[in-house]
Amino acid sequence: MAEATDDNASGDTVSVVKPEVSEAPVTIPPPKPDVELIVDGFGFMPKDLKLDSKSLSTDLKKSSKVLKDIKSPVSEHSPCASSTNIDIVRRYTWRTKNRMTVQVITYGATITSIQVPDKRGVPDDVVAGFDTLEEYFQPRNPYFGATIGRYANYIQDGTMVVRPSGRMYMLSTNKGHNHYHGGYVGFDKVNWRSYVTGNKVIMSHVSERFHEGYPGTVMAQISFEVTCDNTIKIEMKCTTSEPTIVNLSNTNYFNLAGHHSGPDLMYDHIITINADKYTAVDDDGLVTGEKNVVGGTPYDFRVPRSLRVMLPKIPMGGYDINFCVTQGTEQDLTFQARALHPLTGRVLEIYSNQPGMQFYTGNLLPDPDKIVEGKRSYGYVPLMGKHGTFYRKHGLFCMMPQNYPDAVNHKNFPNSVLNPGETYIHKIQYKFGILLGKYV
Repeated sequence: MAEATDDNASGDTVSVVKPEVSEAPVTIPPPKPDVELIVDGFGFMPKDLKLDSKSLSTDLKKSSKVLKDIKSPVSEHSPCASSTNIDIVRRYTWRTKNRMTVQVITYGATITSIQVPDKRGVPDDVVAGFDTLEEYFQPRNPYFGATIGRYANYIQDGTMVVRPSGRMYMLSTNKGHNHYHGGYVGFDKVNWRSYVTGNKVIMSHVSERFHEGYPGTVMAQISFEVTCDNTIKIEMKCTTSEPTIVNLSNTNYFNLAGHHSGPDLMYDHIITINADKYTAVDDDGLVTGEKNVVGGTPYDFRVPRSLRVMLPKIPMGGYDINFCVTQGTEQDLTFQARALHPLTGRVLEIYSNQPGMQFYTGNLLPDPDKIVEGKRSYGYVPLMGKHGTFYRKHGLFCMMPQNYPDAVNHKNFPNSVLNPGETYIHKIQYKFGILLGKYV
Protein backbone atom coordinates (compact mmCIF):
# COMPACT_ATOMS: atom_id res chain seq x y z
CA MET A 1 0.00 0.00 0.00
CA ALA A 2 2.86 2.32 0.83
CA GLU A 3 4.53 1.52 -2.47
CA ALA A 4 1.34 2.49 -4.35
CA THR A 5 1.20 5.75 -2.45
CA ASP A 6 4.85 6.47 -3.28
CA ASP A 7 4.25 5.78 -6.93
CA ASN A 8 1.37 8.26 -7.07
CA ALA A 9 3.36 10.84 -5.21
CA SER A 10 6.28 10.59 -7.57
CA GLY A 11 4.35 12.50 -10.20
CA ASP A 12 3.41 9.57 -12.40
CA THR A 13 -0.24 9.70 -13.45
CA VAL A 14 -2.59 6.94 -14.28
CA SER A 15 -4.36 7.55 -17.61
CA VAL A 16 -8.06 6.94 -17.58
CA VAL A 17 -9.56 6.28 -21.04
CA LYS A 18 -12.99 7.89 -21.44
CA PRO A 19 -15.37 6.76 -24.15
CA GLU A 20 -15.39 9.18 -27.09
CA VAL A 21 -18.62 10.97 -27.78
CA SER A 22 -19.06 11.43 -31.54
CA GLU A 23 -20.49 14.80 -32.37
CA ALA A 24 -22.22 15.28 -35.73
CA PRO A 25 -20.35 17.86 -37.80
CA VAL A 26 -22.19 21.12 -38.25
CA THR A 27 -22.98 21.50 -41.95
CA ILE A 28 -23.55 24.99 -43.23
CA PRO A 29 -25.67 24.96 -46.37
CA PRO A 30 -24.04 26.75 -49.30
CA PRO A 31 -25.47 30.19 -49.94
CA LYS A 32 -28.19 30.26 -52.54
CA PRO A 33 -26.94 31.98 -55.71
CA ASP A 34 -28.44 35.30 -56.73
CA VAL A 35 -29.35 33.77 -60.11
CA GLU A 36 -29.87 30.06 -60.72
CA LEU A 37 -29.83 28.56 -64.22
CA ILE A 38 -31.52 25.24 -64.96
CA VAL A 39 -31.40 23.30 -68.25
CA ASP A 40 -33.97 20.76 -69.42
CA GLY A 41 -35.77 19.67 -72.59
CA PHE A 42 -38.89 21.21 -74.09
CA GLY A 43 -39.50 18.73 -76.90
CA PHE A 44 -38.20 17.34 -80.16
CA MET A 45 -38.04 19.19 -83.45
CA PRO A 46 -39.35 16.81 -86.15
CA LYS A 47 -36.94 16.52 -89.04
CA ASP A 48 -39.76 16.25 -91.56
CA LEU A 49 -41.46 19.44 -90.34
CA LYS A 50 -42.81 21.11 -93.47
CA LEU A 51 -44.89 24.17 -94.08
CA ASP A 52 -48.13 24.03 -96.00
CA SER A 53 -47.11 23.66 -99.64
CA LYS A 54 -50.02 25.81 -100.77
CA SER A 55 -48.59 28.75 -98.87
CA LEU A 56 -45.13 28.43 -100.36
CA SER A 57 -44.13 30.46 -103.38
CA THR A 58 -42.40 28.91 -106.36
CA ASP A 59 -39.27 30.90 -105.58
CA LEU A 60 -39.14 29.51 -102.05
CA LYS A 61 -39.47 25.92 -103.31
CA LYS A 62 -36.59 26.52 -105.71
CA SER A 63 -34.42 28.07 -103.03
CA SER A 64 -35.18 25.18 -100.65
CA LYS A 65 -34.11 22.69 -103.33
CA VAL A 66 -30.89 24.60 -103.89
CA LEU A 67 -30.18 24.62 -100.13
CA LYS A 68 -30.84 20.88 -99.95
CA ASP A 69 -28.28 20.28 -102.70
CA ILE A 70 -25.74 22.55 -101.02
CA LYS A 71 -25.89 20.77 -97.63
CA SER A 72 -23.08 18.31 -97.12
CA PRO A 73 -24.31 14.74 -96.65
CA VAL A 74 -21.38 14.14 -94.29
CA SER A 75 -22.74 16.63 -91.77
CA GLU A 76 -26.06 14.76 -91.53
CA HIS A 77 -24.28 11.60 -90.32
CA SER A 78 -21.52 13.24 -88.31
CA PRO A 79 -21.39 11.90 -84.73
CA CYS A 80 -20.11 15.29 -83.63
CA ALA A 81 -23.39 16.97 -84.58
CA SER A 82 -25.63 14.90 -82.35
CA SER A 83 -27.57 17.89 -81.04
CA THR A 84 -28.52 18.80 -84.59
CA ASN A 85 -29.27 15.25 -85.68
CA ILE A 86 -31.78 14.48 -82.96
CA ASP A 87 -33.14 18.04 -82.93
CA ILE A 88 -33.67 18.43 -79.20
CA VAL A 89 -35.37 21.69 -78.28
CA ARG A 90 -33.75 22.76 -75.03
CA ARG A 91 -35.26 24.98 -72.39
CA TYR A 92 -33.27 27.29 -70.09
CA THR A 93 -34.77 28.59 -66.85
CA TRP A 94 -33.36 31.42 -64.74
CA ARG A 95 -34.53 32.05 -61.18
CA THR A 96 -33.42 35.14 -59.28
CA LYS A 97 -33.39 35.87 -55.55
CA ASN A 98 -36.01 38.55 -56.27
CA ARG A 99 -38.54 35.88 -57.32
CA MET A 100 -38.25 36.39 -61.06
CA THR A 101 -38.33 33.37 -63.40
CA VAL A 102 -37.46 33.50 -67.12
CA GLN A 103 -37.65 30.64 -69.61
CA VAL A 104 -36.12 30.53 -73.12
CA ILE A 105 -36.23 27.67 -75.63
CA THR A 106 -33.88 27.04 -78.55
CA TYR A 107 -36.71 26.80 -81.10
CA GLY A 108 -36.79 30.29 -82.54
CA ALA A 109 -34.60 31.49 -79.64
CA THR A 110 -37.98 32.14 -78.02
CA ILE A 111 -38.79 33.62 -74.61
CA THR A 112 -41.68 31.47 -73.40
CA SER A 113 -42.23 32.80 -69.88
CA ILE A 114 -41.36 35.80 -67.69
CA GLN A 115 -42.72 35.60 -64.16
CA VAL A 116 -42.25 38.71 -62.03
CA PRO A 117 -43.78 39.66 -58.67
CA ASP A 118 -46.33 42.43 -58.22
CA LYS A 119 -46.33 45.01 -55.42
CA ARG A 120 -47.67 42.36 -53.00
CA GLY A 121 -44.87 39.97 -53.93
CA VAL A 122 -47.10 37.60 -55.93
CA PRO A 123 -45.39 36.42 -59.15
CA ASP A 124 -47.32 36.09 -62.42
CA ASP A 125 -46.40 35.34 -66.03
CA VAL A 126 -46.49 38.56 -68.07
CA VAL A 127 -45.73 37.29 -71.61
CA ALA A 128 -47.86 35.30 -74.03
CA GLY A 129 -46.88 31.85 -75.22
CA PHE A 130 -47.86 28.21 -75.47
CA ASP A 131 -47.56 25.15 -73.26
CA THR A 132 -46.17 22.73 -75.87
CA LEU A 133 -43.65 22.86 -78.69
CA GLU A 134 -46.25 21.66 -81.21
CA GLU A 135 -48.34 24.76 -80.51
CA TYR A 136 -45.37 26.96 -81.43
CA PHE A 137 -45.29 25.21 -84.83
CA GLN A 138 -48.85 26.25 -85.70
CA PRO A 139 -49.34 28.83 -88.50
CA ARG A 140 -51.50 30.99 -86.20
CA ASN A 141 -48.62 31.62 -83.82
CA PRO A 142 -48.11 35.42 -83.99
CA TYR A 143 -44.35 35.11 -83.33
CA PHE A 144 -44.89 34.98 -79.53
CA GLY A 145 -41.54 35.73 -77.84
CA ALA A 146 -39.48 34.72 -80.88
CA THR A 147 -36.28 36.12 -82.34
CA ILE A 148 -37.02 37.70 -85.71
CA GLY A 149 -34.59 37.68 -88.64
CA ARG A 150 -33.00 38.16 -91.01
CA TYR A 151 -35.08 41.31 -91.26
CA ALA A 152 -37.81 42.26 -88.79
CA ASN A 153 -40.96 43.93 -90.13
CA TYR A 154 -41.81 44.57 -93.78
CA ILE A 155 -39.82 44.73 -96.99
CA GLN A 156 -42.27 46.21 -99.47
CA ASP A 157 -43.00 44.04 -102.52
CA GLY A 158 -40.25 41.67 -101.38
CA THR A 159 -37.64 43.59 -103.38
CA MET A 160 -34.53 45.40 -102.23
CA VAL A 161 -31.53 47.13 -103.73
CA VAL A 162 -28.35 46.60 -101.73
CA ARG A 163 -26.09 49.60 -102.01
CA PRO A 164 -23.39 50.49 -102.95
CA SER A 165 -23.38 47.57 -105.42
CA GLY A 166 -26.87 48.47 -106.62
CA ARG A 167 -27.87 44.84 -107.03
CA MET A 168 -31.57 44.03 -106.76
CA TYR A 169 -32.73 40.94 -104.87
CA MET A 170 -36.14 39.29 -104.73
CA LEU A 171 -37.18 38.00 -101.32
CA SER A 172 -39.97 35.56 -100.54
CA THR A 173 -43.37 37.22 -100.18
CA ASN A 174 -45.02 35.57 -97.21
CA LYS A 175 -47.51 38.33 -96.37
CA GLY A 176 -49.47 39.40 -99.41
CA HIS A 177 -47.04 40.89 -101.90
CA ASN A 178 -44.58 41.78 -99.15
CA HIS A 179 -41.77 40.13 -97.22
CA TYR A 180 -42.42 39.99 -93.48
CA HIS A 181 -40.34 38.97 -90.43
CA GLY A 182 -37.73 37.04 -92.42
CA GLY A 183 -40.05 35.09 -94.71
CA TYR A 184 -41.66 31.67 -94.52
CA VAL A 185 -38.81 30.14 -92.51
CA GLY A 186 -37.23 32.98 -90.59
CA PHE A 187 -35.04 32.84 -87.51
CA ASP A 188 -38.19 32.18 -85.44
CA LYS A 189 -38.72 28.77 -87.08
CA VAL A 190 -35.29 27.16 -86.68
CA ASN A 191 -33.79 25.26 -83.77
CA TRP A 192 -30.74 27.19 -82.59
CA ARG A 193 -27.60 25.49 -81.29
CA SER A 194 -26.83 26.49 -77.72
CA TYR A 195 -24.35 26.27 -74.87
CA VAL A 196 -23.98 27.74 -71.38
CA THR A 197 -21.22 29.96 -70.06
CA GLY A 198 -21.76 31.15 -66.49
CA ASN A 199 -25.28 32.56 -66.29
CA LYS A 200 -25.36 33.28 -70.02
CA VAL A 201 -26.90 31.09 -72.70
CA ILE A 202 -25.36 31.51 -76.15
CA MET A 203 -27.36 30.44 -79.19
CA SER A 204 -26.12 30.36 -82.78
CA HIS A 205 -27.56 29.80 -86.24
CA VAL A 206 -26.17 29.87 -89.78
CA SER A 207 -28.48 31.33 -92.43
CA GLU A 208 -27.35 30.03 -95.80
CA ARG A 209 -26.84 32.16 -98.90
CA PHE A 210 -30.09 32.97 -100.73
CA HIS A 211 -32.26 31.47 -98.02
CA GLU A 212 -35.59 33.30 -98.42
CA GLY A 213 -33.79 35.26 -101.16
CA TYR A 214 -31.25 37.02 -98.94
CA PRO A 215 -27.71 37.41 -100.30
CA GLY A 216 -24.74 36.20 -98.24
CA THR A 217 -24.30 33.50 -95.64
CA VAL A 218 -25.00 35.01 -92.22
CA MET A 219 -23.70 33.69 -88.91
CA ALA A 220 -26.01 34.82 -86.10
CA GLN A 221 -25.35 34.57 -82.38
CA ILE A 222 -27.60 35.55 -79.47
CA SER A 223 -26.78 35.68 -75.78
CA PHE A 224 -29.44 35.65 -73.06
CA GLU A 225 -28.65 36.65 -69.49
CA VAL A 226 -30.84 37.34 -66.44
CA THR A 227 -29.38 39.40 -63.57
CA CYS A 228 -30.37 39.56 -59.91
CA ASP A 229 -31.94 43.01 -60.37
CA ASN A 230 -34.64 41.40 -62.57
CA THR A 231 -33.14 42.50 -65.90
CA ILE A 232 -33.12 40.39 -69.06
CA LYS A 233 -30.11 41.19 -71.24
CA ILE A 234 -30.09 40.13 -74.88
CA GLU A 235 -27.23 40.69 -77.30
CA MET A 236 -27.53 39.74 -80.98
CA LYS A 237 -24.54 39.59 -83.31
CA CYS A 238 -24.25 38.84 -87.04
CA THR A 239 -21.49 38.57 -89.61
CA THR A 240 -21.90 37.97 -93.34
CA SER A 241 -19.99 36.62 -96.33
CA GLU A 242 -21.31 39.31 -98.70
CA PRO A 243 -23.34 42.53 -98.45
CA THR A 244 -26.83 41.82 -97.11
CA ILE A 245 -29.42 43.39 -94.83
CA VAL A 246 -29.86 42.50 -91.16
CA ASN A 247 -32.43 43.68 -88.62
CA LEU A 248 -32.95 41.31 -85.70
CA SER A 249 -35.48 41.80 -82.94
CA ASN A 250 -37.57 40.02 -80.33
CA THR A 251 -41.37 39.91 -80.25
CA ASN A 252 -42.53 39.55 -76.66
CA TYR A 253 -46.25 40.14 -76.19
CA PHE A 254 -46.71 41.68 -72.74
CA ASN A 255 -49.52 42.23 -70.30
CA LEU A 256 -48.11 43.32 -66.95
CA ALA A 257 -51.34 42.34 -65.21
CA GLY A 258 -50.68 38.77 -66.38
CA HIS A 259 -50.75 37.30 -69.87
CA HIS A 260 -54.21 35.86 -69.11
CA SER A 261 -55.78 39.17 -67.99
CA GLY A 262 -57.29 40.23 -71.30
CA PRO A 263 -58.16 43.66 -72.74
CA ASP A 264 -59.84 45.16 -69.67
CA LEU A 265 -56.65 45.20 -67.63
CA MET A 266 -54.45 45.82 -70.67
CA TYR A 267 -56.19 49.17 -71.23
CA ASP A 268 -54.99 50.29 -67.77
CA HIS A 269 -51.33 50.35 -68.84
CA ILE A 270 -49.63 53.73 -68.80
CA ILE A 271 -47.13 54.00 -71.65
CA THR A 272 -44.13 56.27 -72.19
CA ILE A 273 -42.15 56.20 -75.46
CA ASN A 274 -38.94 58.17 -76.01
CA ALA A 275 -39.66 59.36 -79.56
CA ASP A 276 -40.29 62.73 -81.19
CA LYS A 277 -41.25 61.23 -84.57
CA TYR A 278 -42.78 58.13 -86.13
CA THR A 279 -42.56 56.64 -89.61
CA ALA A 280 -45.72 57.41 -91.56
CA VAL A 281 -47.56 54.48 -93.18
CA ASP A 282 -50.09 54.12 -95.99
CA ASP A 283 -53.46 52.38 -95.81
CA ASP A 284 -51.75 48.98 -96.00
CA GLY A 285 -49.50 49.73 -93.04
CA LEU A 286 -46.35 50.11 -95.19
CA VAL A 287 -43.91 52.95 -94.54
CA THR A 288 -43.96 55.82 -97.04
CA GLY A 289 -40.47 57.14 -96.24
CA GLU A 290 -41.79 60.15 -94.33
CA LYS A 291 -41.24 60.84 -90.65
CA ASN A 292 -43.99 62.73 -88.86
CA VAL A 293 -43.75 64.67 -85.62
CA VAL A 294 -45.70 63.09 -82.75
CA GLY A 295 -46.66 66.41 -81.17
CA GLY A 296 -50.40 67.04 -81.26
CA THR A 297 -51.18 63.50 -82.46
CA PRO A 298 -52.36 60.30 -80.72
CA TYR A 299 -48.79 59.02 -81.19
CA ASP A 300 -47.35 61.38 -78.59
CA PHE A 301 -46.19 59.25 -75.66
CA ARG A 302 -43.34 61.52 -74.61
CA VAL A 303 -45.23 61.93 -71.35
CA PRO A 304 -47.00 58.97 -69.71
CA ARG A 305 -50.41 58.27 -71.24
CA SER A 306 -53.09 55.69 -70.54
CA LEU A 307 -53.98 53.24 -73.30
CA ARG A 308 -57.62 53.46 -72.26
CA VAL A 309 -57.57 57.12 -73.28
CA MET A 310 -55.32 56.84 -76.35
CA LEU A 311 -56.58 53.72 -78.15
CA PRO A 312 -59.99 55.17 -79.17
CA LYS A 313 -58.14 58.00 -80.95
CA ILE A 314 -56.53 55.58 -83.44
CA PRO A 315 -58.73 54.96 -86.51
CA MET A 316 -56.89 51.75 -87.45
CA GLY A 317 -58.17 49.88 -84.43
CA GLY A 318 -54.99 50.16 -82.42
CA TYR A 319 -51.29 50.97 -82.60
CA ASP A 320 -49.00 49.25 -85.09
CA ILE A 321 -46.38 51.87 -85.82
CA ASN A 322 -42.61 52.34 -85.74
CA PHE A 323 -41.37 55.12 -83.48
CA CYS A 324 -38.12 56.97 -84.24
CA VAL A 325 -36.31 56.73 -80.92
CA THR A 326 -34.56 59.88 -79.69
CA GLN A 327 -30.90 58.92 -79.29
CA GLY A 328 -27.94 60.87 -78.00
CA THR A 329 -24.72 61.30 -79.96
CA GLU A 330 -22.76 58.03 -79.98
CA GLN A 331 -25.08 56.70 -77.30
CA ASP A 332 -25.06 52.93 -76.84
CA LEU A 333 -28.11 51.80 -74.89
CA THR A 334 -31.00 54.25 -75.08
CA PHE A 335 -34.17 54.31 -73.03
CA GLN A 336 -36.93 53.44 -75.48
CA ALA A 337 -40.14 52.86 -73.57
CA ARG A 338 -41.77 52.28 -70.21
CA ALA A 339 -44.97 50.43 -69.39
CA LEU A 340 -46.63 50.72 -65.98
CA HIS A 341 -49.63 48.82 -64.66
CA PRO A 342 -50.89 50.79 -61.62
CA LEU A 343 -53.09 48.03 -60.15
CA THR A 344 -50.31 45.43 -59.88
CA GLY A 345 -47.48 47.96 -59.59
CA ARG A 346 -45.38 46.17 -62.23
CA VAL A 347 -43.10 48.36 -64.33
CA LEU A 348 -41.22 47.42 -67.51
CA GLU A 349 -38.49 49.57 -69.07
CA ILE A 350 -36.95 48.75 -72.44
CA TYR A 351 -33.47 49.83 -73.53
CA SER A 352 -31.80 49.21 -76.89
CA ASN A 353 -29.14 50.54 -79.24
CA GLN A 354 -31.45 50.48 -82.28
CA PRO A 355 -33.00 53.61 -83.83
CA GLY A 356 -36.60 52.37 -83.93
CA MET A 357 -39.25 50.58 -81.90
CA GLN A 358 -42.46 49.01 -83.21
CA PHE A 359 -45.39 49.52 -80.85
CA TYR A 360 -48.24 47.07 -81.45
CA THR A 361 -51.37 46.59 -79.36
CA GLY A 362 -52.51 43.17 -80.59
CA ASN A 363 -55.01 44.50 -83.11
CA LEU A 364 -55.03 41.30 -85.20
CA LEU A 365 -55.48 38.87 -82.34
CA PRO A 366 -58.90 37.13 -82.45
CA ASP A 367 -61.80 39.46 -81.74
CA PRO A 368 -64.82 37.76 -80.11
CA ASP A 369 -67.05 40.72 -81.06
CA LYS A 370 -66.29 40.60 -84.78
CA ILE A 371 -67.61 38.38 -87.55
CA VAL A 372 -65.51 38.55 -90.70
CA GLU A 373 -67.48 38.92 -93.92
CA GLY A 374 -65.95 37.57 -97.11
CA LYS A 375 -66.58 34.79 -99.55
CA ARG A 376 -68.02 33.04 -96.55
CA SER A 377 -68.76 34.39 -93.11
CA TYR A 378 -67.12 32.96 -90.05
CA GLY A 379 -67.11 33.92 -86.42
CA TYR A 380 -64.57 34.14 -83.66
CA VAL A 381 -61.75 31.60 -83.98
CA PRO A 382 -60.03 31.47 -80.59
CA LEU A 383 -56.28 31.31 -80.10
CA MET A 384 -55.52 29.27 -76.98
CA GLY A 385 -52.23 29.81 -75.19
CA LYS A 386 -50.64 28.86 -71.88
CA HIS A 387 -52.83 27.27 -69.21
CA GLY A 388 -55.95 27.45 -71.39
CA THR A 389 -55.79 31.22 -71.87
CA PHE A 390 -57.64 32.58 -74.90
CA TYR A 391 -55.69 35.51 -76.31
CA ARG A 392 -57.91 38.28 -77.64
CA LYS A 393 -57.64 41.58 -79.49
CA HIS A 394 -56.00 44.28 -77.34
CA GLY A 395 -55.24 41.72 -74.65
CA LEU A 396 -51.47 42.12 -75.15
CA PHE A 397 -49.00 44.69 -76.43
CA CYS A 398 -45.63 44.35 -78.13
CA MET A 399 -42.66 46.74 -78.00
CA MET A 400 -40.09 45.60 -80.54
CA PRO A 401 -36.71 47.41 -80.75
CA GLN A 402 -35.57 47.43 -84.38
CA ASN A 403 -34.27 49.35 -87.35
CA TYR A 404 -36.93 51.15 -89.39
CA PRO A 405 -39.20 48.97 -91.57
CA ASP A 406 -38.10 48.68 -95.21
CA ALA A 407 -35.04 50.80 -94.39
CA VAL A 408 -33.02 49.36 -97.30
CA ASN A 409 -35.42 50.97 -99.79
CA HIS A 410 -35.44 54.45 -98.23
CA LYS A 411 -32.25 56.52 -98.37
CA ASN A 412 -33.34 58.76 -95.48
CA PHE A 413 -33.71 55.79 -93.12
CA PRO A 414 -30.84 54.39 -91.01
CA ASN A 415 -28.44 52.03 -92.74
CA SER A 416 -29.47 48.37 -92.67
CA VAL A 417 -26.73 46.89 -94.90
CA LEU A 418 -24.14 44.64 -93.29
CA ASN A 419 -20.87 44.19 -95.20
CA PRO A 420 -18.19 41.50 -94.85
CA GLY A 421 -15.76 42.35 -92.07
CA GLU A 422 -18.43 44.24 -90.11
CA THR A 423 -20.39 42.96 -87.10
CA TYR A 424 -24.05 43.72 -86.56
CA ILE A 425 -24.76 44.17 -82.85
CA HIS A 426 -28.19 44.66 -81.34
CA LYS A 427 -28.54 44.98 -77.56
CA ILE A 428 -31.86 44.81 -75.70
CA GLN A 429 -32.55 45.10 -71.99
CA TYR A 430 -35.91 44.42 -70.36
CA LYS A 431 -35.85 45.85 -66.83
CA PHE A 432 -38.69 44.87 -64.49
CA GLY A 433 -39.50 46.70 -61.30
CA ILE A 434 -42.27 47.58 -58.86
CA LEU A 435 -43.92 50.93 -58.31
CA LEU A 436 -43.89 51.65 -54.58
CA GLY A 437 -46.70 53.87 -53.52
CA LYS A 438 -49.66 55.15 -55.47
CA TYR A 439 -49.30 56.37 -59.04
CA VAL A 440 -50.72 59.85 -59.56
